[in-house]
Amino acid sequence: MNRYQKTFEQLKNKNEAACIPFAVAGDPDIDKSLDIFKAYIDGGADILEIGYPFSDPVADGPVNQRASQRAIASGLNHARFFSLIKKIRSYSEVPIGILLYTNSIYHLGYEQFCKKAADAGIDSLLIADMPPEESAEFAKATKSCGIGRVYIVSELTSAQRIKYICDNVDSFVYVVSRLGATGVGKELSSSVPQTISRIRSITDKPLAVGFGISTPEHVAEVVKTGANGVIIGSALVSLIENNLTRIDGLPSILRKKVASFKAATRFKD
Repeated sequence: MNRYQKTFEQLKNKNEAACIPFAVAGDPDIDKSLDIFKAYIDGGADILEIGYPFSDPVADGPVNQRASQRAIASGLNHARFFSLIKKIRSYSEVPIGILLYTNSIYHLGYEQFCKKAADAGIDSLLIADMPPEESAEFAKATKSCGIGRVYIVSELTSAQRIKYICDNVDSFVYVVSRLGATGVGKELSSSVPQTISRIRSITDKPLAVGFGISTPEHVAEVVKTGANGVIIGSALVSLIENNLTRIDGLPSILRKKVASFKAATRFKD
């Protein structure tokens, strides 16, 4: 049983969904980034989603784009990235998923990147700009290294393609709550319940919803749809950005914020 299977099984037994906070590795620098992920874990994160910074993150909105720019400016590279992940792994056994873009993994080579990922303790990879239909070489590398794959489904994905994606996912299915890029939203898309219902009729694999989840109320709404996890990204990255001038107090702020999101993942009777 891998870390994802163990986590989702434990949460099911506790009648909870997974709280999955996101941040970009190396933002605002390597040391503070480690503090941020530790704060997420201490706040109750069940799974971590970590962005590998990229110069042109097309699936990300302005908040996460700026986070990538700060991380790149701080000097993050492959060696420092994997060193950071190893430090996080030594702190906790929570599953660690990486969101990245094709160029970042292709630069090192699929097999080499996956070997280093496995050695660092990474559990899954999601390449935002690689369709699953074009990922045979990547999939081969992940399988040989024991790394899970995550693919994205939206409200526009056909039933046939949902089945194809779910058949090729071995961690969880990333369900986008709305079309477009990541970002903070005021209201949760009304299409989420129907999208979850459609996917659930095709697969029993874990479903985690992301994009625009910015309040505990949003989290609670997603949990009601039957999703197994909720991904909170830009709302937390905004907190990081807004507290750069008082960075020493940031871990405490993030810990409390993640705790509020985690509390909303508990199913109400």
